[in-house]
Amino acid sequence: MLLHRVRLRDVPWSPLLVALALTATGVAFVASACQGDATAWILPNEARLQLGWWLIAVVAAMIALHVPLPTWRTLALPAYVWCLLVQIAMIAAAGTALVPTIKGQHNWLRLGGFTVQPSEFLKLGVLLCCARLCALPDFKVGRFSHVLGALAVAGIPAVLLAREDLGSALTFPAMIGGMLVVAGMRGRHLAALVAALVLIVGIGVSTLPKEGPKAYQYQRIQAWLHPEDYALNEAYQTRHSIRAIGSGQVTGKGFAAGDQNRLGWLPEKHTDLIVAVIGEETGFVGTSLVVLGFLAFGWAALWATAQCRDPFGRLLGAGFACLVVGQAAINLAVALGLMPVAGITLPFLSYGGSSLLGTWIGVGLVLAAGAARGSGESSRARISEVTRT
Repeated sequence: MLLHRVRLRDVPWSPLLVALALTATGVAFVASACQGDATAWILPNEARLQLGWWLIAVVAAMIALHVPLPTWRTLALPAYVWCLLVQIAMIAAAGTALVPTIKGQHNWLRLGGFTVQPSEFLKLGVLLCCARLCALPDFKVGRFSHVLGALAVAGIPAVLLAREDLGSALTFPAMIGGMLVVAGMRGRHLAALVAALVLIVGIGVSTLPKEGPKAYQYQRIQAWLHPEDYALNEAYQTRHSIRAIGSGQVTGKGFAAGDQNRLGWLPEKHTDLIVAVIGEETGFVGTSLVVLGFLAFGWAALWATAQCRDPFGRLLGAGFACLVVGQAAINLAVALGLMPVAGITLPFLSYGGSSLLGTWIGVGLVLAAGAARGSGESSRARISEVTRT
């Protein structure tokens, strides 16, 4: 059965309400970031497009909610393979009219008058496939070969993504790590995997090309280490982001009243650096509420799906919660200069149809898993199982 009825009382409302609040905040600040010198009551084109994508995204989430978990389990492998093939095809077609060069990268697919970022949907394909694998009855996190298989499922697309979209690839460790913890991996084993990941990343960074079309990745790391030497190019974005956030002080300058925003000093202000606009206009208070909003969404997704009798559903919730919180952490770290520029959106808040649609489909998966929870099991017992290490 492709779709089934879901009773309203079975829907976990907490992750849905937090997601709605975060997206509404995003639309408001996209409007502020793109207002320019126009009359205040005129909604900018970007904000209207974001509202349209929000409507489409919510519809997609409701469809995902009404798809039974067994059907999602069946679709997991085909979705993963299809998304992987699309990513491989994009690498092969890089630089053509189908996969144009945008800001030195080839991570957009041009379909007629639209551009789509397939990496946003590849994340969901990896999420589904890893959840299916880790939910198998004979999957044991204590066996190295089983863990290696799960890491390979996430690692292969991550390596492919890292060629053009390093930011999206960096979200995969959080997602697979959350799943493995829920599957029963002990803390010391997870720490060993994190240490191995750090070593691999270090080796990868040391081998980045210093010249040629891919040299921008090396230059971004150098700009993070030596921002004064790259103040007018690679470090420009981070410097003005920090300045905008700091100038907001405690309560901010007021909605649509930020100088850095209105005078055009902030690059990528409605996409990657939307938090800089929020920080300048609402200050420490508003930025803290955004951070708390992401933490609340992660906890709500974990709580809602922890009661699911199907381990596949629990793993979906854990993986998506860690994916969203991890991606938000990377975006915020970049905006504050705590890590090199990664070119990654802030979930729910940043402008972009692909990002918003992919994130809301993930919300639909969480709602589907939460709606399938068993009424006879204690939520406290389940949340203890999710958070144990």
